[in-house]
Amino acid sequence: MASKDTINYINYSKYPIDQFENDVDGKYNYLLQNSIKQMNRDGFVSLPSFLLPDAVDKLTSCILKLEEDGVGFYSTDSHNVFLDADDQSDAMSPLHPRRIQIDSSKLIINASDLILAKEAQAPNLDELFMSQRSVLNFISSVMQTKLYPSTDPYGKFYANIFREGDGLNYHFDRSEYSISLILQPSEEGGEFQFLPNSRTIVEGWDEMILDIDDIAEAVAPHSLEMKRPKLAAGDLYLFRGQNSLHRVSEITKGKRINIILTFNTEPDVRLNQYTLQKFFGVI
Repeated sequence: MASKDTINYINYSKYPIDQFENDVDGKYNYLLQNSIKQMNRDGFVSLPSFLLPDAVDKLTSCILKLEEDGVGFYSTDSHNVFLDADDQSDAMSPLHPRRIQIDSSKLIINASDLILAKEAQAPNLDELFMSQRSVLNFISSVMQTKLYPSTDPYGKFYANIFREGDGLNYHFDRSEYSISLILQPSEEGGEFQFLPNSRTIVEGWDEMILDIDDIAEAVAPHSLEMKRPKLAAGDLYLFRGQNSLHRVSEITKGKRINIILTFNTEPDVRLNQYTLQKFFGVI
């Protein structure tokens, strides 16, 4: 059953993930099987209106208040698509995916800062997602592997705020699996573009391709297709971010806000120093 702390936040009437131990009417299994099919077909699962409006409003207000108070790290550094240190091998072209430096910018409010913001009466993300049995069981079942929440004090979950001109360029996540919770889509731009199961293909490129149409042409022989799901407040997306090239296109109007929650197949996984410094300002 859903806990008292989450019943007013998660849309259990549409997504009965709390019934995994007592699926009398079969609704949980129906949801699970459809989600597994979508994951196998598209490389991600879209759950529209997963969070109830009150939870969306409280989380959004909390994050905007933190931004107003100057909390967060505004990351503007360049990076390669694998989010690791530049490979200095002379055998590699400067445009190789492991060497090319591409630009991203966004404000990140890390888990430690979000946890401290209790006065805003926002949902507790640790309790709502990271330690909630129904959530952990559901995402593990969809991904068909046992998942553990990240224990990184900064990156286990974090808020992204994209202002006009910001964007997150092509990359593969450091964490194996991610949940993206949309709180506020931008008015224009800010499109989530996702190429499922593409890591092996990109690793084989001699030069990184950055134009979205050129990428589509390059991966077409591999029967891959760039996914561009529509985003709305309260929607939740599950995806294999470590194995799939993805980006958020430049925001051209408005402000885009989402929360990322990270999971791995082993317990106690933390981010590497490169990622902590580039995106969280942790030295």
